[in-house]
Amino acid sequence: MKDSFLAQTARSIIATIDWKQLNRTTLVLPSHRAGLVLKDELLRLQQEQHAQAIWAPQVQTLTQLQDSLSPLYAEDELFTIVRLYRHYRRINEGDPDLMPLDMFYGWGRQMLADFTNVDASMSATEVPNFFENTIAAHELEEWKLDEETEERLRSLVNGERPMASADRDSVRHQYEHLWRQLYDLYVDLRAEMWAEQKGYAGMRQRALIEHWDDEDIQSKIAGRTYVFVGFNYLLPVERELMTLLRDANQAMFFWDYVPNFQTNEKAFSFAKLNAGILGNNGERIAQNDERKRVTVVECVSREAQAQYLHRWLQENYTVKGQKVGIVICDETMLEPVIYTLPALMLPGENEAAPINITKGFPLRNTVIYSRVLAWLNDKARGKAEDLVSPDLIEQLLTEVLNVSDDSESPSPITSNPSPLSWQELLILESEYQVRKIANQMRLLLANGLGDVPFTLKLLRLFMRRMMESVTMPFHGEPITDIQVMGVLETRLLDFDKLLIINVEEGVLPQRQPDISFIPFYLRKVYHMQTSDERATVYAYNFFRLLNRAGHSTLLYATAETADGGKGMSRFIMQILYSPEFDVARATLQEKNTIPEVRNLKPLKQNIATLLTSLSPSALNTYITCPRSFYLHYIEGLQPTEEEDALFTPNTLGSFVHHAMEFIYTHFLHCDNTHPVRVTPDEIDAIRTDESKIQAALDAAYEKMEKYVLEQHHTENFVIKKYINNILERDKEDAKIGLQIYQLEQSCYFPVSVEGVGEIRVGGKIDRLDIYGPEGQEKLRVVDYKSGSYNDTTHAKKMSSSWEELMENDDKGYVRQSLIYSHAVMTNTDRKLPIEPHLYFCRHKLTDTISTIDLENETVNDYREVQKSFYKALQNKAAEMLTTTEFPQCEPDKCPSFCPFFALCGRKPNEY
Repeated sequence: MKDSFLAQTARSIIATIDWKQLNRTTLVLPSHRAGLVLKDELLRLQQEQHAQAIWAPQVQTLTQLQDSLSPLYAEDELFTIVRLYRHYRRINEGDPDLMPLDMFYGWGRQMLADFTNVDASMSATEVPNFFENTIAAHELEEWKLDEETEERLRSLVNGERPMASADRDSVRHQYEHLWRQLYDLYVDLRAEMWAEQKGYAGMRQRALIEHWDDEDIQSKIAGRTYVFVGFNYLLPVERELMTLLRDANQAMFFWDYVPNFQTNEKAFSFAKLNAGILGNNGERIAQNDERKRVTVVECVSREAQAQYLHRWLQENYTVKGQKVGIVICDETMLEPVIYTLPALMLPGENEAAPINITKGFPLRNTVIYSRVLAWLNDKARGKAEDLVSPDLIEQLLTEVLNVSDDSESPSPITSNPSPLSWQELLILESEYQVRKIANQMRLLLANGLGDVPFTLKLLRLFMRRMMESVTMPFHGEPITDIQVMGVLETRLLDFDKLLIINVEEGVLPQRQPDISFIPFYLRKVYHMQTSDERATVYAYNFFRLLNRAGHSTLLYATAETADGGKGMSRFIMQILYSPEFDVARATLQEKNTIPEVRNLKPLKQNIATLLTSLSPSALNTYITCPRSFYLHYIEGLQPTEEEDALFTPNTLGSFVHHAMEFIYTHFLHCDNTHPVRVTPDEIDAIRTDESKIQAALDAAYEKMEKYVLEQHHTENFVIKKYINNILERDKEDAKIGLQIYQLEQSCYFPVSVEGVGEIRVGGKIDRLDIYGPEGQEKLRVVDYKSGSYNDTTHAKKMSSSWEELMENDDKGYVRQSLIYSHAVMTNTDRKLPIEPHLYFCRHKLTDTISTIDLENETVNDYREVQKSFYKALQNKAAEMLTTTEFPQCEPDKCPSFCPFFALCGRKPNEY
């Protein structure tokens, strides 16, 4: 391999800084690991030039540099959240809707993140105007927003939307209520922490800039040169620090980017921008202009990728000194990767080649984590509202960490002179981390929570949240030939051979909900960090790696990604159609053999052999945008939710579905085989029993993924409201006659397509019930909707003509209801009229219309329209299955947050 970027950087540094001055130099890099490699390159250069012995330069990350210079000290996040909660209680004293601390915890973490974003993005003089949103309110008239989005945003900016009494207990109310208090909370928290010379991350960073001329800060930087290497996206506060040092002639800058990279134009945009603003001392550092060689390997499963590591290493690590990197995009794959790593013995060597593992192991994946949670949740510990004592924490450590289990716990170190295995070291490290967290609980207990009691419920929450935030690093030699890393650990490192696993959509770039108190649009206007910037950072890290590597192999699974989707990452899609990469494709078979590479699959193709079933969502996507349908359902790329959503509708809907299913099966004994008649009194007994509603929520949480649970812990208010709206409707219906029949059941029917065969159409139906007095019953097909409802949108979206039904993108509700009704008709022997219903459970269902219309007539019995609908569906299915064209929709039809803009060559609306 030619000189790496860090090797060239080392030469450029020495060309400017004398060897004797290195002891007055601080190397500032994105990761400490890259700093160690750069120091090693300086050592090699010293030996080449036979330079005299020197003191090594200091190495820091940018965060470490800011913390070392800031006039404020850091405080543990948990203690800062408790501070914030005290201010929240004081401001809202007497409010009956005051949130308890366990519910506030998630809000508090988000507020601290938002406050850091504010401090990092603007000066103190700009902050009041930002919170008042005067600029944002003025610019509303210029933004190209749909009416619903503009109305929501305007209400957040001006705080003028009246709150209906039914919304008093909803999270949306709490969100908007806290939004109006953000500035007061921000000011009060900063004032209290400043008085104690403490600060959260953004506050410490901003204090450094505001007090730059203080004698203490100037004495720390006096006579030093700061070398910033390989940065990409910079927060404004970080760029301001670099600018101050540059203006004092105390800074050098080295950027690593491809000047005219066409595959993903945004990937290197931040590095290029910052180089233009701050200057570039590494202009002579060469880039490899040759086409990059990449092999894309399709695997049947995630596990197959880990199993392939053994063979890949044997084939690619053949000479000592060869730099080989294994990059794990999905942290859950670390353990299977470790187990499959081989002991490689090169010819002529007496020992196996050392392998360094940099990626941290999550504490939540250890036995100790499971034991702690099981111990805390044991009913023998007491009730949730019981107070915690220091003895309870000591009891936890004694009973959990001193358990004798030969199969999992290592023997005491003093009795085992042989080196401990990595598994034994992992257990010891996890025990150490749990003790650290327990000691924080002791300290929190000693300091007190003000007038908030420290209950067992809070202890469970704090312990779980803090344990889940801990990763335990493996310790090894960062300069060895073979490196196992996560994506972030690869920054500034170059490799001869590179293997990247889990290059799947939703994993790379990582899909994370863009949750914030500050609406997405406002963050855009004020140039604050959003998920757009985070996605571009992922793109930079990925494409920089590929541009610097000799040869790269990318693995992705077709079976399943971390979030339940499947298919290659959008980054692979961009590479496949890029002239800057020489790409070969292959398939990993069950026996870890790779056959001859095959040609790239063209974008346009007949999909009859690829799509075996059709859901209402797939049909709606095809009608809205055929290109999006192809990328999502055929290539497996996963769209993301709207960026400004505090809680995603699909996840919220899933909570409601699970909770309602529990209520009907657990309390009303629905068995999905026979109709169960319910009475108004039975429903009212559930609706008014807080313990039963909470039991339903708990059951719903258990069914959701742990990630979803963490992100939506505070959504209880709105879920309870939705459940209450459904039960109120059911109570009224039960007065006439209501029998719950089936819940959350999958139901499909065949559609015959000439020249193709049959395709299954259908999906999971939320609920079937029988409604009406004896002799007049109807079989209702009920679908819960968590979206908004009003008379205008309902009239438009809940009715359709036959001409519009299979062509218009706003008729999705009608199409879905009719598909489910046909599936029920096909799979039931009951002769009752089949009536489709949609429950918009955000609103009072007793006041809304839930039926659908065709040709301005309510569908009271699906059988009356089934022949016409089946024919329309059959024609649309034939079009989908036989077409070779997947055109883009019209530009004005593009969703505001379509994730496929880059692949389609389009841009979202400017904000």
